[in-house]
Amino acid sequence: MRSSLSWRVTAPLSVLFVLLAGCGATDAPKAAPGASAGGPVTLANCGTPVTIAKPPTRAVTMNQPATEIMLALGLQDRMIGTAYLDDAILPEYAAAYAKVPVLAKEYPAKEKLLDTEPDFVYASFASAFGTEGVGDRAEWQKLGVSSYVSAAGCPKETRLAKLALTDVFTEIREIAAVFGVPDRAEQLIAEQQARIVKAKASGRDAKVLWWDAGTDAPSVGACCGSPGMIMAEAGVTNVFAELTGSWADSSWEAVVERNPDAIVLIDASWDPAAAKKAFLAKHATLKDLPAVKNQRFIVVPFSATSAGVRNVLAVEALTAGLAKAGS
Repeated sequence: MRSSLSWRVTAPLSVLFVLLAGCGATDAPKAAPGASAGGPVTLANCGTPVTIAKPPTRAVTMNQPATEIMLALGLQDRMIGTAYLDDAILPEYAAAYAKVPVLAKEYPAKEKLLDTEPDFVYASFASAFGTEGVGDRAEWQKLGVSSYVSAAGCPKETRLAKLALTDVFTEIREIAAVFGVPDRAEQLIAEQQARIVKAKASGRDAKVLWWDAGTDAPSVGACCGSPGMIMAEAGVTNVFAELTGSWADSSWEAVVERNPDAIVLIDASWDPAAAKKAFLAKHATLKDLPAVKNQRFIVVPFSATSAGVRNVLAVEALTAGLAKAGS
């Protein structure tokens, strides 16, 4: 969830005998000693050792990337609620999604979530468990409800230093392990890896500006978050790779100096790509950049930039856009 853009700046209960998950992980999940597939699972989620005793049957997803990972793994029958979309659900998951109750347009109230009697709450961003979300994860732990937050969306103090596609695949594997369906994760990951290899082979190197938001000072894709990860997988050069963090504020003077071959325009309902194009076309200096004059724009939906199953779509869009632009 980034519709407010705030998360990046620093984004009666059934009792299960499980431990609370921390947030995102880099270590592969391991079955506990003597466990069968779908038995106890131990993992390090945001640096916190976690054991989940048995596959959840009443899961709630709090953000779109988490929802689509669950649906991609065929786990809609284990979901009793979902919330917070940034975009329409991918067509291939629409029928499955339609069977899952939507608890709220954004985050549900804690009382609403309590009413569903969840045994597992899965979020893509730590904000889901903040003051505007459903409350502290430790409180849910006391109620016997386990939780998981994507590695890419962990609180700042435990966030990954640099996000890689392997971290996204680790999340998919961990969720599949929690629900006892590891084979589904491997099939999904293999399909995504094959698509990325194909996309990269059809692309070409180019200097790319990733423009996320902002007109006074552009917020650009920096070294270490999903923009940097997507550009690396596409085999292109990020013109602001030296900036720290996932996104960083830069300047239009710096953009002109670096003279990118192409510009990625993030398309969001609250900040559409069309408005960005219009701004560039009218800007006294930017309109003369070759990438602007020649319309070397690559539109990437915001939803494809959050760590999850859509990242492959962003890689494909980037390589296809560069090929079409002749960059």
